[in-house]
Amino acid sequence: MEEEQLVFLLKKRGLRVTAQRVLILKTIITLNDHPSAEDIHRELPYMSLPTIYGNLKLFVKLGILNELPYGDGKSKYELFESQHYHVICKSCGKIVDLEYPQLKEVEHAAAQLTHFKVNTHYLGIYGVCTACQEQQR
Repeated sequence: MEEEQLVFLLKKRGLRVTAQRVLILKTIITLNDHPSAEDIHRELPYMSLPTIYGNLKLFVKLGILNELPYGDGKSKYELFESQHYHVICKSCGKIVDLEYPQLKEVEHAAAQLTHFKVNTHYLGIYGVCTACQEQQR
């Protein structure tokens, strides 16, 4: 996503466009590995951790980011784009995106069985990644 698109996204959500907000979003895109607030802070050490956390919380509230409470106990973040799922390594906390359209049927079944108006869901599948499997041998 280009900087102009990020600026548009912030404006569309009614947010003031600041250099800090754009940098945080650009860093999430650049790291491309579901970074935590601490990961972002390592990339932007001149920005305070409370500033990063405050913006992340705001971005999640406004639907710009997804907060992923998986892995090592630290929330990780990604841009809210398409509905997808996550495979999480129980050893190192690595998160890999999984596109699997058939799982959309789970929302439909949940709505029918519970009469809820279902608008989203999160699915985390846990296992051990190939790198950790190699280390365990």
